[in-house]
Amino acid sequence: FLSHLKQPFTSVWISLGLVIGCISTVFYYETLEFSIITISIVIIGAYFKPFLSVLLGFILGICLVVVHYFMFYDFNHIIKHDKYAYPVEVVIQEVVSSKAPQYIKAKLVKINGQYYSDFTAPSAMLSVNVEQPLRTNDKFEASVNLKKFRSTKNFNVFDNELYAFKQRVFFKGKVLNKELKIKSTLVQSTVENYRSFIKVTYENTTLKWLYYALLTGDKSLMTPSDKQLMQSLGLSHLLAISGLHIGLIFGFGFFITKFVFIQVKFVNNQTLNFSIVYSVVGFVLAFVYVYLSNFLVSATRALIMLGCYLLLYNLQRQPMRWRSILFALVIVLVVNPFNVLNPGLYFSFFAVAVIFLVIKKIPTFNNVFLKMVFALLAIQATLFISLLPLSLYFFNGVSIAGLVINLVAIPFLSFILMPCLILLTAISAVFDISIAIIFIDSGLAFIFACLNKLPPGFGWLNLGFMGGGVIIYVYLTLALFYFAPYKRLIFLPLTILYIDSLLTDKPKWKLHVFDVGHGLMVLIEKDKKGFIYDFGPSYFNRFSRAKSILLPFIEANNITIIHSVVSHLDNDHSGGVMHFIDAGLKFSFNEFHPDGPKKSCIQNELNMVGLKIKSFPTELFGNENDESCVIKVSDEEHSVLLTGDISKNRESQLVNLSDALKSTVLLSPHHGSNTSSSNEFINAVMPQVVIHSSAYKGQWQFPKAEVVERYNKIDALQYSTGVQGQITIEFYKGDTSVISARTQQSYWFIKD
Repeated sequence: FLSHLKQPFTSVWISLGLVIGCISTVFYYETLEFSIITISIVIIGAYFKPFLSVLLGFILGICLVVVHYFMFYDFNHIIKHDKYAYPVEVVIQEVVSSKAPQYIKAKLVKINGQYYSDFTAPSAMLSVNVEQPLRTNDKFEASVNLKKFRSTKNFNVFDNELYAFKQRVFFKGKVLNKELKIKSTLVQSTVENYRSFIKVTYENTTLKWLYYALLTGDKSLMTPSDKQLMQSLGLSHLLAISGLHIGLIFGFGFFITKFVFIQVKFVNNQTLNFSIVYSVVGFVLAFVYVYLSNFLVSATRALIMLGCYLLLYNLQRQPMRWRSILFALVIVLVVNPFNVLNPGLYFSFFAVAVIFLVIKKIPTFNNVFLKMVFALLAIQATLFISLLPLSLYFFNGVSIAGLVINLVAIPFLSFILMPCLILLTAISAVFDISIAIIFIDSGLAFIFACLNKLPPGFGWLNLGFMGGGVIIYVYLTLALFYFAPYKRLIFLPLTILYIDSLLTDKPKWKLHVFDVGHGLMVLIEKDKKGFIYDFGPSYFNRFSRAKSILLPFIEANNITIIHSVVSHLDNDHSGGVMHFIDAGLKFSFNEFHPDGPKKSCIQNELNMVGLKIKSFPTELFGNENDESCVIKVSDEEHSVLLTGDISKNRESQLVNLSDALKSTVLLSPHHGSNTSSSNEFINAVMPQVVIHSSAYKGQWQFPKAEVVERYNKIDALQYSTGVQGQITIEFYKGDTSVISARTQQSYWFIKD
């Protein structure tokens, strides 16, 4: 190793190995893939001595992840018992909801007598039921019922647990005190003072959310409609302080300093390298900008990349772009190797790499303006193509309008909007120029109003979920197209992908039982057509599982909903109906709820692309649970029985009225309550698979042990959404396959 380290480019290979080690450990540790990658690198290193540097970097990457995890992310030992109240001291980081009970994100600086530094202290989401209004930076001590942060787990939708881990939120809990002695911090930090100044300066403008986001990196002033507009226009990247913004601030400082030096004739001194002075001033301004953005991850990442490039350029006297990108990536991972979980990391580094590739290929023009226009077109088109797979993987779609709009938006932001905002903000610190600000704002607001009127087809195009394997094959194709001497090789990855899709057996239809906590929400799909049974709970009449899970899942998988049923009107089954209707899907209730979803379903039988959907007759039992709409969905081979919250009384009625209860899969009645799942009913259904839709360690402790035992007696496979997350069953000819979200999606660092 020591002799090999003296060879040229060793640092590059070690850096490459460290990157591979970090990515492999974060994503694949404790899996077969990690073992294969490790063994492969060791074998190659044994036979090819230059590869030993990669092996060394790979080992360093593994050690870096492990050390970082145990230093900053491992707090499982704190919680000994979920029911125990811990004395804690907290600092409020964010007031999520000021309505009673107040909901805050707080840093736990002391837990059960143990102090944590500001750098290592974990965070928690806390419910606080006090009358005193809480504010950011307030401190208080309280008795808190802490639990490990755990959320629902579903496929192809936003992963709350992974997001919480990236934000270092490890707990959630409830403050038990009815009164708190709050220590308020009256002195604001520099960043807070700056943000307050920006809010006041642009307070009376229509697009204050835009100016505030560009100048601070904080998107809290944006409404959901603002975010949707920016996404549909393909302009969301302009609001995330990243390489473009850091480059603009650096360039602003560089050229302003150069202009000043020329005017005062400092450049006549040939003993000084003034380009270094210009670069230092530009870098300092960029650093101040990142500091005022409160060191956002994307901004910090771009600043590190800029610093590496400037350092290598000035030391080696040549623009070693690839080394600057690699070394910047290494620094980002050394700071926090779990940055590989952030999609922005891939977008930013891919974008910079693509820009470097395109710049090298731009032909020479005599006309400077023509060269700039051609470069802009080439860069924008190449970025669109190269980042398209990432956009499909992370966001399930792409903005068609963005391809054209960015050709104007990026130069406009670079040469007009950002310089104007910087000058207006600086002048506003001394003079009142609100009239000029409002005048400029009115023009921009008119442009945004016009863009908002674009037809839907020109905005965001949803193409559905695309797996990671497909993304890898697509990038292999693009790499071969650019680098391979024989262009015919580009068809090799796509051919392999096509053959694999032909050989892979596809399910005839699927059942999805979503993890919604205590409640029920089911989707059955075949040939991209869907049937919905129940809509999960809603909270405070504002949030629902249908809005956060069901609708995004339908959109991500391009499923067209044909029919829907509400079993009964309990909140845990019907809470999301209104959000579902607001999405334009009210028509889907027509067949089973002709009088609307608030009325009981009627007896009916229909066909949905080969699946028979049948509702059973309902008598009046005097309670909503037993009057739940019971549905059976079947083809020639398999069937699913959906039972709502029926009890043994309704079960007995179903057994007496019908001999068609036998089903492959059963959704256990009433979430696995002991008031249901009688032996008589179980023997009539004889399911091979039973799914209990219940909360993890919920207050009712469903499914009950007695119920689990009854299904064990018939050797049925049992799954609980609270434990396994979303359960998806794929029905094949003569077989079924069960997939659970926590098995497929949980990483080693957030497993139970």
